[in-house]
Amino acid sequence: MQEFNPYKIINPHSQNPLILTCEHASAQIPAGYDNLGLSAAELDTHIARDKGCGALTEMLAKKLNCTAFLANYSRLFIDYNRRENEASLILNESDGVAVKGNQNLSAAEREFRLKHFHRPYYAAIFAKIRDLQAQNITPTLFSIHGFTPQLKGGAFRPWNAGILYVKENPFALRLLAELQKNPDLKIDANVPYDMRQYNTGAAAICGEDIGLQNAVIEIRDTEFDDIAAGAKKWCQILSRILRC
Repeated sequence: MQEFNPYKIINPHSQNPLILTCEHASAQIPAGYDNLGLSAAELDTHIARDKGCGALTEMLAKKLNCTAFLANYSRLFIDYNRRENEASLILNESDGVAVKGNQNLSAAEREFRLKHFHRPYYAAIFAKIRDLQAQNITPTLFSIHGFTPQLKGGAFRPWNAGILYVKENPFALRLLAELQKNPDLKIDANVPYDMRQYNTGAAAICGEDIGLQNAVIEIRDTEFDDIAAGAKKWCQILSRILRC
């Protein structure tokens, strides 16, 4: 039977209560799918992955010695940042680009991707949560994502980053307040997406749904035009806050 490696884990045995997740860390498509009919150029855009966020998540996990989970496959193959029953779990098109390998997808293929990629990712995160709780450590979930400055036909998104949450919680509000102290950054709550409306993704599923403090950061991908420099910059910014 073919084995899959749906995610990467950093510091699996850490006792730090902070758990990082990065659902759009990779643009990789599993072998045998002909890259879903997409070109290399198309896979190197926001429709396939969140530029720089994987590098930032790894750097931050190592600096804080906390556990991090990174999805190993593209959001176009299956979106790890969606609930199982969402229509946007597997897209036919994204930002005007047709995803041929997802057209007319069978129920069996959808279930295959859930079984071998999406569910193992969430099972691993929940196992880590249970492990910390068994040690009387209350976990906090922090998901790291990125956004394009402008979708086709959409308005320009002026923020450097947003802090997203379904319900206000001390962790999310502290992150927001501390980031807003930086005069060089334009930061707001629930931008460029309103998580209170969508209520989806790892922070909601593994945090909000079970009563744990959580937040998502969405960082504009122009911050990672130089990925190494962008990851270093945001690691410095976030690590100072997350250590407090």
